Amino acid sequence: MQKWAMFSLFIIACLLGTGVLFQNISARQAEMAQEEAAGPTLKFVATNYKFDQAEYTVKAGEKVTVSLQNKEGLHAIEIVGTNVKLDNNTKSMEVTFDKPGEYEVHCSLPCGPGHADMKTKLIVQ
Repeated sequence: MQKWAMFSLFIIACLLGTGVLFQNISARQAEMAQEEAAGPTLKFVATNYKFDQAEYTVKAGEKVTVSLQNKEGLHAIEIVGTNVKLDNNTKSMEVTFDKPGEYEVHCSLPCGPGHADMKTKLIVQ
């Protein structure tokens, strides 16, 4: 009797695990489809004291969805000279960069000892 109970619990656990796995896959597919439909994107990925790229590039006059992903730690960004400020509450916004040039992007939320060096640049062509 105990063997059947343990076997039944094992089968239930396997089914629940499979359901969770497919739920995560479906959520990621929906997120990717939404990103494709949104048009051009500019995604800043922040880890402790650095961004995923040394510089980012966008075209002047093109509407872009700017987003922030905190991969490690808690960060917020500001693109100096624009009204773009993203944090954990406002993770993305649509922006049209009209003026070509280089803009400094920095973490605007004190995040630890490397915070002062957490900078990158945005090049608008």
